[in-house]
Amino acid sequence: MTRILKHYAWLIFATTAILLLLGQRGLNEPDEGRYAEIAREMAADGDWLIPHMNGLPHFQKPPIIYWLTASSFKVFGQNEWAARLPSALSSLGVVFLVFLLARRFFGNRDQAVIAALVVTTSVGFFAMSRLLTPDMTMTFWITAAITAAAYRRRWAFFILMGLGFLTKGPMALVVPLSAVLGWEWAAPADEKLRLPWGRGLILTLSISFSWFVVLSLRDHSLAEYFWRYELVERFGSKTHGRSRPIWFFVMVLPLALMPWIFFVPFKRGWQHLKERRFSAWQGLVVAWIALPFIVLSLSGSKLPTYILPLIPAFALIVAAGMPSLTRTWRVAMVATVVLIGVDFGVSQNNDLLGVQASSKELVEILHEKEPDSKDAILFACETRTEGLAFYAKHLLDVTRPEADFVGEPTAQQWTHLFASATDCAEKLTDGEDAHGIVRTTRFEQTFDRAKWRVIATSGPFSLVANHDEHSSADATL
Repeated sequence: MTRILKHYAWLIFATTAILLLLGQRGLNEPDEGRYAEIAREMAADGDWLIPHMNGLPHFQKPPIIYWLTASSFKVFGQNEWAARLPSALSSLGVVFLVFLLARRFFGNRDQAVIAALVVTTSVGFFAMSRLLTPDMTMTFWITAAITAAAYRRRWAFFILMGLGFLTKGPMALVVPLSAVLGWEWAAPADEKLRLPWGRGLILTLSISFSWFVVLSLRDHSLAEYFWRYELVERFGSKTHGRSRPIWFFVMVLPLALMPWIFFVPFKRGWQHLKERRFSAWQGLVVAWIALPFIVLSLSGSKLPTYILPLIPAFALIVAAGMPSLTRTWRVAMVATVVLIGVDFGVSQNNDLLGVQASSKELVEILHEKEPDSKDAILFACETRTEGLAFYAKHLLDVTRPEADFVGEPTAQQWTHLFASATDCAEKLTDGEDAHGIVRTTRFEQTFDRAKWRVIATSGPFSLVANHDEHSSADATL
């Protein structure tokens, strides 16, 4: 038993680090709240083809992350732990795959353990393993595809790329294809992969586009949205409002690789580049990083999370040059204590997160101070706070831009939408009881304090109500 524990200590360590206190923090807005609510509605309404947010069709992301999260809810209930479990399990999958890649490339178990420890405790990887977003799941498919290629599982390589695309999109093709091309470029003739490119890419694209094609055939207006707005404009324009300087990822990558950025053998790597002296695995790892990094830097849409699929490649580079497994363990253990401590500290200071603060505490205050609120209208005015719907288990009425609705809503759908904050304040002033979230500054500018009251505040948000029959003192989180 002791021998088994020692042999798999790295896997036990990674599992403990990633799963420890996984559900102790409320779901952050806007991303975790949105993905969790869409999955909650999918599990409730049984529509596994078309994701819905607040009862309205939501086509911004392909469905695999919703399928996994909704399935987790079915098994473990609707809570933070179940919401984040797909990301956590995906990250553990990546750790195991990095171990396998290192064994394949180095033939040395100690270096494979080092690679696994490095990827587990890199700041960017650790953080994303404990967040509900599609990024870690896509990173799993990417790493799995590269591992399949390295182990000569040729058809699995193409299938896994397709699943990655069906999780988040084109980077699931860009990264594995870049890595494999790097291998083919550096490998001698007897080590070439000899992949069935023609039939393989047909298989990849069939899986990748399956969901998009089915929905486009059902509603032709979606075709332009998928292919132009979500594919072409996301990369080639600033339409999505995520424009950053071309050097943005040069700043992000070192932070994501902490603390292991100090162990990357830059000098040795530069020497290899100058001498153009690469083994097959080195060509794979260099291309895994370099080509996608260029693509990401040229893209019109940039977020720090986009760099995640490159971290496993850096873990392999660090492992290749790290002389001591004992030293790696020490750094990994200190890093884990710090990272879990930071995560716990964040959970105790939700209010400091600003627009990313969880809606959980606001919902708890709402149910405590307004016991009849479960039968009232619940709304979000010019905010993306779907976590409010998730925790209240109640669909929101929302302002039109924040609904992410494709096309023109029907008359029925407009009954749950507001054109603007002013429209929201005016429509809900009289009639049914209404409770909702609005930015405090917008509330002060737009809402009539004689007809509206503040129940609680959290960060930049105010939880408000439109009737005063059960007036209570304002609360501040």
